[in-house]
Amino acid sequence: MPDKSRIASTYDTAADVFDTLPFWHYFGGRTIERLDLAPGSRVIDLCCGTGASALPAAARVGRAGAVLGVDLSRELIGIARRKAAALGLGNVAFRLGDIESLDVAPASFDAVVSVFGLFFVEDMAGVLARAWTWLTPGGAIAITAWGADVLEPGESLFWEAVHREGPSIAPVSPSARLADPSAVAAVFQEAGLPAPVIEAETWQMPLARPEDFWPSILGSSNRGVLGALAPEAQARVHAATIDGLRAQGVTSLRCDAIFASLRRPRP
Repeated sequence: MPDKSRIASTYDTAADVFDTLPFWHYFGGRTIERLDLAPGSRVIDLCCGTGASALPAAARVGRAGAVLGVDLSRELIGIARRKAAALGLGNVAFRLGDIESLDVAPASFDAVVSVFGLFFVEDMAGVLARAWTWLTPGGAIAITAWGADVLEPGESLFWEAVHREGPSIAPVSPSARLADPSAVAAVFQEAGLPAPVIEAETWQMPLARPEDFWPSILGSSNRGVLGALAPEAQARVHAATIDGLRAQGVTSLRCDAIFASLRRPRP
């Protein structure tokens, strides 16, 4: 079972660089673009982070709409609130909470969104089944998950370096639970829902310098792995990862994502 306190602690620590990472914003924005929200829509964003999908949703639904973001990390929620205030978005609110224990009335939202978050919960199908009841007729649920390659080849170089320091260290990769379209489809089926529309997309994240990759380690779940190593080992992992990127002449990082969406029928 995922350790929620550990997840929250990891992302609280990662908050110092989390919002600077372009892949959160790219895929958050792409999810909302694909959803094509109508003005006045009510949206809930599960595992919202710093608002990479909630804030674009709020801009799209307008003043007549409303967006609620929920996340376990107090620090990420704090950043999201400050960003919303700076943007003058009064139609979005952020709540610290566990998405597995949300008490939501049926037909409360026109859209349920979760970008890179569903794989963190133990009962993914249970969350999907409950979220389906929160939708109004014609409302949609949109789930975005990481695909097979994430921040490659940087991610692989990082783990090679970590395993040289501790061969028994297991990758922290909850995203692997949904890293294939068939796995995403299976969760919807387990939830008792119709088959979703599933689309895959690959984005090459620009990398101006090899050193620019390191914030992607510090601002993701890998932060917890790194923090478990001694300072000397952390320095060696950092050097080996960056040297590997430089030796390969890497100028972009491959990021695969899977988009799944399903619209609730109208009567």
